[in-house]
Parts: sequence; C-alpha cells; structure tokens
Amino acid sequence: MRVLIDMGHPGHVHFFRHAIRKLEAKGHEVLVSVQPKEVTAQLLQAFDIPYTVVESPQLPPFLRPLKVAGRDFKLFRVGRRFKPDVVTAIAGSWAAHAAFMLRKPSLLWDDTEHHKWGHRAAWPFATAIYSPDCYTLPKVAKQVFYKGTHDLAYLHPTYFTPSAEVVRDVGLDPQAPYCIVRLVSWQAVHDIGEHGFNERKMLEFMQALEPHARPLITSEKPLPPELSKYQLRIPPHQIHHVMAFARLCVGEGGTMMTESAVLGTPAVLVNTLPAGVFEEFKRHGLLKQTADTDEATRLCLSWLAQPDAKARCLERRDRYLNDRVDVTELIVETLERFAKQGR
Repeated sequence: MRVLIDMGHPGHVHFFRHAIRKLEAKGHEVLVSVQPKEVTAQLLQAFDIPYTVVESPQLPPFLRPLKVAGRDFKLFRVGRRFKPDVVTAIAGSWAAHAAFMLRKPSLLWDDTEHHKWGHRAAWPFATAIYSPDCYTLPKVAKQVFYKGTHDLAYLHPTYFTPSAEVVRDVGLDPQAPYCIVRLVSWQAVHDIGEHGFNERKMLEFMQALEPHARPLITSEKPLPPELSKYQLRIPPHQIHHVMAFARLCVGEGGTMMTESAVLGTPAVLVNTLPAGVFEEFKRHGLLKQTADTDEATRLCLSWLAQPDAKARCLERRDRYLNDRVDVTELIVETLERFAKQGR
C-alpha cells in the first residue's frame, strides 16, 4: 500500500507520526508532503520523518483561490509520480482535490466546525470525513464519528510518557511551579473576525500570574519588548513534556489547550471560537474558556489557588480515556481499508 499524507500545520505532524511508524512497520510506503508553516518541517526532522515540500504560489490574499489551485496542481504532480493508493490529511482541501484528480480515495480528518471555507472547498471531493463524536454540526452522508479526539493519536498514555528529564534538559525545574501561555497569529482563514487576549492587557496578565507560577510564553507572532523576557525557547518537539509538568496552560490556541486537557494539565482557552472538542473537555472539567482577558486572569488564578488542581485533572483525564478508541490504530486500519478501493 502507498499512502500520501499531506500536512499544513505542526499539529498534523503529531497526529500522523505514530501512524506513519505503524504503516511503515507493516511494509507500507508513506510519502509526506508539506505546506511549510511555523515549525512543521522542524518537527518532521526531529521525528526523523522524510518529507517533500509542496508550497503554495506566492500571491496576495485576495487571490486565495488561485493559491489553492496552484498548490493543488503541484500536489497532483507529486501524487502522479508517487502513485498512492490513498491520500489523507487533516482538513485537507489540497489532499481531496489532488486525490480527486488522481482518481484515488481521500480520507480527511476534521474536528473544526468553524472551518466553513475549508469544508466547502474539500468535502465535495473527499471520499470520507472522520470526526470526533463530540462534533456539533449535523452529520453528512460521507462523515464518520469516532470516540476520541485528534490529541489522543499522540498524547494518549499508550503513546506519550512525560519526561521530567526532558524538562530539566531545557532548563526548567519540573517541581517548580510554572505555566505555559500560548499566543497565536490570528492569520488562519477561520480566525478572521475572532480574537483572544487584549494585547494592551498582556503585561498585566503575566504579572498577575507571576506570584503563583512562572509564566512562559510560546508565540506564533513576534513579542513586544515588555513580553520578550517571558518567551520560552525550546525545541518544538519537546513542548508536550513541558506542558505535562506545568501547573496550568492558558492561551489562544485551541490545539494546545485541548492537548493540555489530554495531558491532565488545567487549561484556560482565551478564544471566541466555539468547537465540539472544547465543549467535550469543558464537560469533563479539564478546560475553561473565555474571550475576556480579565476573566481569563480570574480563571487562571482560580486554578493556581487549588493545590490539588493538577491531581484532580489527571483523575478526570483518566476517566475520560476509559471509553475512547485508539485513534492511531483507527488511522492505520481506515487507511488500509480505503487503500483497497484505490487499487
């Protein structure tokens, strides 16, 4: 079996990396294509996963349809040389379009209800869409719901064990109280019109956390001088170990906050966007959400004031995992099944 996996975001590397190893161990051939964004290529290198760069044409934003079409054609040419039996991706408009042109099945993984432009662009061309069972939009004919979330493909205890040694190696004390603050660029299509922290209040927010836990910022965008002293500088593939030993994770990025929940670290999402995965972890007492910076401060201080907050979140996380599927096994088994259709 030959599998083409298209990636456009660092989170996609984590989602697929264990499945790639399992596929290769079973004798299947995998080609990873990458639309470079942030640290995607750096993560692939850290995990020793070969990849092919497939970039979008450099065009202004108002010509986005032409950018999509340009990368579609590039990915189609890569696929024509590789001859995959199945194509897969998260969200995956490029993957769906290329597979359609190659006349091969495409399997998309989607947990983002508000990515409406992407749905319109990708879903008509996809063979199947797999989504967590907490997805809030009505199920479409080609959609399958499964008992899990994307994060479980790489942060379930079966696949990830937090290492205090890694935390010490990056210069942090796993026993000392610290918290992770995540800032995003707000440049994604589905982020238009949405917001997180009030930038004018960020220094005040950081100073409010300092007496309780050392705040460390990881950011998609450059930080102003007054926040630069808080910046966390570590190899990106080690971030989950650091998050696992944190007292708290707070930020604008939905992915990192749901990852925090799966790690059993209390999380506060500062973001106006709704999502079924957010509601899932809220129901289990692992995540809180607000779009107000003052309210975020209160929620964070509430978590930090509870000495047993981390232990209680770990217990809740374990209860949540009891009836979840092995998402990595689901990826592998589903790809093998769809690949038979493509031969």
